[in-house]
Amino acid sequence: MNITVNNKSITLPSAFSIAQLLEHMNISVAKGAVAVAINDEIVSKDLWDNHALSENDHVTIVAPAQGG
Repeated sequence: MNITVNNKSITLPSAFSIAQLLEHMNISVAKGAVAVAINDEIVSKDLWDNHALSENDHVTIVAPAQGG
């Protein structure tokens, strides 16, 4: 399955959830400091385990930047 993550094309097995994608990309969500949108729709963290990705989905993953 082909999807776009933060404007980069990647290929995944067909049965990937948002949670599996984040794990696959080594993105830590332990502190809850990540937001995910699929096709410009924010997906609540409590749905990540069950939200299956589809062919040609556009995924945006945002983590807060530190600074000050």
